[in-house]
Amino acid sequence: MISNKEGLEHLTQLFLREGICDMVISPGSRNAPMMLTFPEYKAFNIYSIIDERSAGFFALGLAQKSNKPVLLNCTSGSALLNYAPAIAEAYYQKIPLIVLSADRPKHLIDQGDGQCIRQENIFTNYIRKSVQLSEDPISNGLIEHYQQMILESIFASQYPVCGPVHINVPLAEPIYNTKEKESLSLLPQKRPLEILKPANIKDLEQLWLQAQKKMIIVGQHIPNQSFSLLLQELIKSQDVIVLYETTSNISQLNGIGCIDATLSQIKAENENKSLPDLIISLGEQVVSKKVKAWLREQKGFKHWFVNMDSKPMDTYFQLSQHVQTTDEIFLKLLLKFPTKDRPKTYQDHWIAMREKAQKQHHTFLEKVIFSDLYVFNQLHKSIPKEAINLHFANSTAIRYSQFFKFSAKHIINGNRGVSGIDGSTSTALGASQKNQMLTCLITGDISFFYDSNALWNKYLHANFRIIIINNAGGGIFRFIQGPASSAHLDLFETTHKRNAKRIALDASMEYESVDNKEDLQKALNLFFKKSKKAKILEIFTPKELNAAVLKDYFRFLKSLTAR
Repeated sequence: MISNKEGLEHLTQLFLREGICDMVISPGSRNAPMMLTFPEYKAFNIYSIIDERSAGFFALGLAQKSNKPVLLNCTSGSALLNYAPAIAEAYYQKIPLIVLSADRPKHLIDQGDGQCIRQENIFTNYIRKSVQLSEDPISNGLIEHYQQMILESIFASQYPVCGPVHINVPLAEPIYNTKEKESLSLLPQKRPLEILKPANIKDLEQLWLQAQKKMIIVGQHIPNQSFSLLLQELIKSQDVIVLYETTSNISQLNGIGCIDATLSQIKAENENKSLPDLIISLGEQVVSKKVKAWLREQKGFKHWFVNMDSKPMDTYFQLSQHVQTTDEIFLKLLLKFPTKDRPKTYQDHWIAMREKAQKQHHTFLEKVIFSDLYVFNQLHKSIPKEAINLHFANSTAIRYSQFFKFSAKHIINGNRGVSGIDGSTSTALGASQKNQMLTCLITGDISFFYDSNALWNKYLHANFRIIIINNAGGGIFRFIQGPASSAHLDLFETTHKRNAKRIALDASMEYESVDNKEDLQKALNLFFKKSKKAKILEIFTPKELNAAVLKDYFRFLKSLTAR
């Protein structure tokens, strides 16, 4: 038996036919018809998360790993607003989510009913498509239009780029009546179109041949072996350097994987030699503030933005071409261009800077005191080299990760669409549901405590790990000149004395805490081994020293350039 609400059965069967099977429900009353209907179709994988903000990020984690749309369902009113942070993150990270919100009938909006707000188009600025379904589609002869709007929403969540869509469903009382399931006639699938819109391929070819110093910058990217192989092929025969980050998920590439460290080798006398003639952006957002700041100060280079999105990003304020196609199609196009026989001096220059920076990096870390930097170095050494999902929370965790090169088997994620501290734990936990592989979240204390409701559910499995670097506040503000030099650092930092022990116990997780080198190494020796429960390792670091150590690190890297 399913809900007797007209249209819900069509909604359900269309989702299943399109291969959309993951659904995160936050319990309520107005969405009762959905809860009566979707579980009756056993192909759905349904998760119940009471906190809508956490549910939104949990769904985002599921979609990150499956690369398929995930359904989000909630009751009416402020419940829907709690999805907003995850919707914004999905929009900018290009993750497919389908928000299915229950609503009051239109005539009750703004009339004093409880749990009733204006839900239509509520996510206007951060959504790929919003639709308002008819309350009574069958009686009104609107069922084909009803199905068409659903199919268009599913399509918009994946093409031309992925992102969130919103389907608002008004439901009148009574809402608990049921009926038997039926076999329905469904409209045919909507097929994607392949888009290739370089302004002029011949012009691109000419500009490519003219450029003697080509730089490809890869932002956040899903793991893709074909993409990595194409990049490897490209740098063999061209004067090209590739800059990439941990979140680019590129393996075994002879490029610049630790961008900030390598940039420390640029000085006045070699800056012109380091500057590109042409920059090509692939993937999504770039973590490094240093590379963005450096390039935004420069003039005279051309910038091509390659992305299926119709809205180009002018990250370096020099955008000259938007090539609307996929990364792989574009790289194959470049490999077909004729080549000029010229020495790879530009690539060699960057590789030499990388090697100098790495030598200084290792020298500094040999003697570094116990601090955030020391901890991340030990984590890098201790993380198993086999396949593992690593999720870095925002702020200091994701930035420290950029100093290290991870194994080709490590799959690295982070919420770099909006880059907020909210939702990292929920996202990582959602991602952990999609396979048996170990999933480890590496997070700061503020991000962890902010999203502690992520652990308020029944989906904590033994393959889940959390490492909290607890520096008793927002430690990143001690690195930033403005807050650090102000008289109000306490307002930026949010100093506290909390620990995660009680949260771990409430969630039935194993817990251990350390605050020195010896205990850290002992804990890491066991932390990644198989267990019967999920685990938390909390590492307390000295907030007064962390910023000083990091500043010393960059000073030490730069000191090599003065020799």
